[in-house]
Amino acid sequence: MKLAKVIRWEFVNTVRSKQFLIMTFLVPTLVAVAVFAITMVEGIGTSARSLPAEPPPPHVIALLLGVLLFAGAFISGVMAMYAIIKEKQTRVVELMLSSVSAWDLMAGKIIGLGFSGLIQVVAWAAAAYFVAGRFTPISVASMAAVHWITYPLYFVLGYLLIASMFAVVGAAMKDIHSGGSVGLVGLLPYLPMILAPVIVENPEITWIRIACFFPPFTPGIMMLRIGATPMVSEGARFVPAWEIALSLCTLTVGVFLIMRFATKVFRVCMLMYGKSASIAELWRWGIRRR
Repeated sequence: MKLAKVIRWEFVNTVRSKQFLIMTFLVPTLVAVAVFAITMVEGIGTSARSLPAEPPPPHVIALLLGVLLFAGAFISGVMAMYAIIKEKQTRVVELMLSSVSAWDLMAGKIIGLGFSGLIQVVAWAAAAYFVAGRFTPISVASMAAVHWITYPLYFVLGYLLIASMFAVVGAAMKDIHSGGSVGLVGLLPYLPMILAPVIVENPEITWIRIACFFPPFTPGIMMLRIGATPMVSEGARFVPAWEIALSLCTLTVGVFLIMRFATKVFRVCMLMYGKSASIAELWRWGIRRR
């Protein structure tokens, strides 16, 4: 199956690169070792305390995990964009499109890079958990089932959404320095992180709840809301189950539609050189039937 071959090719090439190995394994390991050594020498950390500190509330851990997962999805999406721009500039894509379809090439690139991005997120999460554990008795066991169930779903769907949007941006750009207004499209999913303080403090505001059902904003807002809701008041409850279910459904449909849109744009833009496409051109190419 050509799609499986493209996925394997992208994944293997990514995890074998020096940059990936350094950022995924070497840097987190060095950070964890440095923190451990400093806390041991300075006599600080949970192991050196006579009285154990109170562990952070479960919602704080869930909130930090949600931010970490979203950041991982966003970084992996940027990696997909850079890979597409590089292949377009070197015209390697012309040879690839002669043997595989635009859908197989785009979907394979997104999924392959997604697997490598997941490894990167797990490595950084493990390092962050170890570092945090040196200063406070933190434990993910205190997280609720809703976090363990929803966060992986929002991470996977959010990554597919973000990577598809960045794939459109990468295909439309002449080079990394000439994105123009098209480059702003890839920043839409990042808006919830900019508004994170408002979302965390007021997760039940009407406009925030409505924004949860618009796919570009769903992953970031829902991860923040699910992590922050218990901190609103003593009698606070988790985000209603129907809102979680509906947001996942709209996000799934949104991912499918945006990936179809991205495939159509990808087929046209990847063979276009000399200029960057405008938003109007992307829209015209993306909505046409064939």
